[in-house]
Amino acid sequence: MTVEIGDVIEVDVTKVANGGFCIARHEGQVVFVRHALPGERVRAEITDITKKFLRADTVEVLASHQSRIQTACEYAGICGGCDWQHVQLDYQRELKSMIVREQMSHLAKIETVNGHAINDFTVEPLSSDETGLHWRTRNRFQRIGDIGVGLQMARSHSVVEIDDCLIAARGSVDLARTALGIGDGDISTVATSEGKQVVVDPRNGPIVDEVVGNRRWHIHAGSFWQVHPLAPSVFVNTVREMAALTPDETLLDLYSGAGLFAASLASDVGEDGEVIAVESSIDAVRDARRSCSDLPQLNLITADVTKWLAANSSEMFDVVVLDPPRAGAGQQNIATIAKMADRAIVYVACEPSALARDTAILQDHGWILHELRGFDAFPMTSHVECIALFQRASAKVS
Repeated sequence: MTVEIGDVIEVDVTKVANGGFCIARHEGQVVFVRHALPGERVRAEITDITKKFLRADTVEVLASHQSRIQTACEYAGICGGCDWQHVQLDYQRELKSMIVREQMSHLAKIETVNGHAINDFTVEPLSSDETGLHWRTRNRFQRIGDIGVGLQMARSHSVVEIDDCLIAARGSVDLARTALGIGDGDISTVATSEGKQVVVDPRNGPIVDEVVGNRRWHIHAGSFWQVHPLAPSVFVNTVREMAALTPDETLLDLYSGAGLFAASLASDVGEDGEVIAVESSIDAVRDARRSCSDLPQLNLITADVTKWLAANSSEMFDVVVLDPPRAGAGQQNIATIAKMADRAIVYVACEPSALARDTAILQDHGWILHELRGFDAFPMTSHVECIALFQRASAKVS
């Protein structure tokens, strides 16, 4: 039977898929269903039809999962900002664990990690008292004329007007409304670690302060920074433990942004060691220079990472840290990194499929995945942050 957009079908949901969907089948065809959970039977409205699969949104739950809850947000299911407002937090993390396991086993052929089967891998909360709400410190809202602000609907350019956003830092929506009479285009807001809230101006400013450990960063409000307030310190501590740098060693930090990892780990190599940080954003490097000028061992370079790696491929570093964009570092860059790193590679990833693809390339170049941790840095969404430690296959594994 041929289906059309707008038709409602009844399906049994089998497992979670990367990207906020779950998988079902309708007359043998794969259906990616939003707002469903594995094991549920739902009625879903067809929203997209391709040659290989259908997309659909749940409109009625006929048999529900025990972890399904009443959504706290009135825009859940309409706005595209959250995938799992209808899911208990602990099961959200289990769903993310399933996604990472599937990506790593399917794309990278990983069977064991951390001394355990990949199927034992679990995503951790950033804090034991995480509520999943009001954590997002960086937000972008769409202007609705001069009367209100909104957020885009899932897989759509349509905008739903909102009065509040339950994952945004408190006051973010009200702050965005104050900018309706200024300029045009999207309105971005920032809430800093010290409680200051600002609207990002056309020059990517103003300059705001972020504090991690004992260091204060002075950065453009519009520069990249982790959106969960606990993420910077948790990620720095994890990268530091995995890198295990010692005095006099050398560190290469790629896609270094404002220098969060480079500056935080510089003390580990000491003034006789060396840290080279490579970042393409001029504003981000300026932020790093402004914040890290007291570190003589830190060399900040403004350059495209791919071009810099190609021009410096003969150099060697004890440890390479990389935090690439969502698409990953890619085959060419990973192959070069595999030659330039001596002892360890620490990979920070916001997309498990990209991490898995790059892991496969590293394995082909003689590196093994020694440790993998996942963090629920984006509650209520399907996104997950992973940090992976790679060591040379010939290295002694402690």
